[in-house]
Amino acid sequence: MAKKIRNFAAILAISAVVGTMLLILVFLLPVGPMRRNVEKSVGDMLKTGDEIPEDAFSKYLWKNRETYTDAIMVQNAIERLPDKNAYEHAMWMYHYDLEEDVWTPEDSLKAFCESHENVNNMYLHIYARYWHGYLLYLKPLLLLFSWKHVVWLELAVQIALMIWVLITAIRKQNAGVAAVTLGSFLFMKPVLVLISLTMSVCWILTLLAVEYMLLHHDGLHEKGQYPEFFLIVGILTSYFDFLTYPITTLGIPLCCYFLLENDRAWNNIKKLIGFCASWGIGYAGMWAAKWVIADLTLHTGTIKDAIWSIIGRTEAIGGRPRMNGGFYVIGLNLHEYPVYMGIAAGILAAVAVGLMVMIIVMGRWKNVYAQLLPVVVTAAIPFAWIIAVQHHSALHARFTFRILSVAAAAAITFIVLIVKQAKSSQKS
Repeated sequence: MAKKIRNFAAILAISAVVGTMLLILVFLLPVGPMRRNVEKSVGDMLKTGDEIPEDAFSKYLWKNRETYTDAIMVQNAIERLPDKNAYEHAMWMYHYDLEEDVWTPEDSLKAFCESHENVNNMYLHIYARYWHGYLLYLKPLLLLFSWKHVVWLELAVQIALMIWVLITAIRKQNAGVAAVTLGSFLFMKPVLVLISLTMSVCWILTLLAVEYMLLHHDGLHEKGQYPEFFLIVGILTSYFDFLTYPITTLGIPLCCYFLLENDRAWNNIKKLIGFCASWGIGYAGMWAAKWVIADLTLHTGTIKDAIWSIIGRTEAIGGRPRMNGGFYVIGLNLHEYPVYMGIAAGILAAVAVGLMVMIIVMGRWKNVYAQLLPVVVTAAIPFAWIIAVQHHSALHARFTFRILSVAAAAAITFIVLIVKQAKSSQKS
């Protein structure tokens, strides 16, 4: 335990230092070419109300794309105050907006590009409580490509990663991992994830985590390094994500672990608790490191701001009792799914429950409860997250609903495990 604590502390400290240095470096890049590249496609990427496309597919994308947060990310990439140095930018994350009290990112980005650096009619905001690690790749890409081309490049990367996971899973004779990973992706409104800078972050991190597990599972398991692995996944999620649907980077890899390692019930439960704790320490610890670094060096007041933000994000919605509000917000998130996805989820749940009933009737419960218990707990993680962070989950239900894909991943995992056990029973 003492060794693990030392490892965790060292990894967190190194991550915070390296993360800070990398942000400083990208803020040294010239923003002039980035602004010109953004200007080339800002009109196409941020359609106005009188420019609604005519064909059905384009209209669907126009209505559902998460341009609000994408616009914030892009403007953060091209912001540069002449009287502030790179370190101050990395810590404060300055952002001009047309409004003083509310955010209007799409209109503000357009105005920022059209005004050619004239910000006299705009208000200076800060976004210091996030790391904004996505700038590590977004700024260099915008230096070379337009915003539209960056989106296409990111789409290509996601498709390539999904193919890589599928091929590796088949080669490792564990196609169930691919089925769980890619099957759960269907419950994220996948097209919108593929074409959004914001929504693709957690999905890319999830794919990279699953791919690493497929390639290095034996080594991670034998050396007892899975806690450090989930710690690093939590750190990377905190660093790169904009608080969208972070739990997927924990829940989907957990499901894949149960497919890769068939341990007994209590062994899996202990590991489930340990891995969740590791991810949580990485996620919260890395986030807190940004607040501490910013406050100690620049007296930004980020710790106070972050604490009040946490209080606001986690408060019960609409004055309701917490559990009552939690169920209400779960309903809001479920409502984001189109009808056909609700039917698909119902079928998936019915198959899982049907298999469970069949197992009980056949008297094989003792053989499968070891696999069922950790999967059920994993399926409950997104619902617990929504209840705990219900104000944020209600305010941003249009993208937080994607954490429910973890429950879909757990259901698919259970079905795959039962099918695998049935096949092994037939062979024996």
